[in-house]
Amino acid sequence: MTGLDTNVLLGWLLNRRSKLPGGGPFRISLIVLVELVWVLQSQFRNSRSEIASIIETLLQIPDVDVAGRDAVKAALDDFRDGGADFADYLIGHDNALSGCETTWTCDRKAGRNPRFTLLQMEN
Repeated sequence: MTGLDTNVLLGWLLNRRSKLPGGGPFRISLIVLVELVWVLQSQFRNSRSEIASIIETLLQIPDVDVAGRDAVKAALDDFRDGGADFADYLIGHDNALSGCETTWTCDRKAGRNPRFTLLQMEN
């Protein structure tokens, strides 16, 4: 198995390289997914729906092992319709799947999601 970094994955997705050298299988870490979403939103101006579709496609490729697959799938559902960042939803679902009852946050958008508890921090 070979791990892919964000730049290689992005190049592959943008068809700069129609085939990755060495065949597969390949692994995509959660950090790479978060970076990928950030680049697709900030640099390429992809919509939430487009980004969710791209990641769902990655999840279906047999030779691609996406870390935290269940958390990623659940986070995509929230990301598509919610206002928080993909990373926030991923954190919430990953924590829930690890047995956490909630995830504390100071992020108001993430705090609207049932996986989170919004904290009011005092200065």
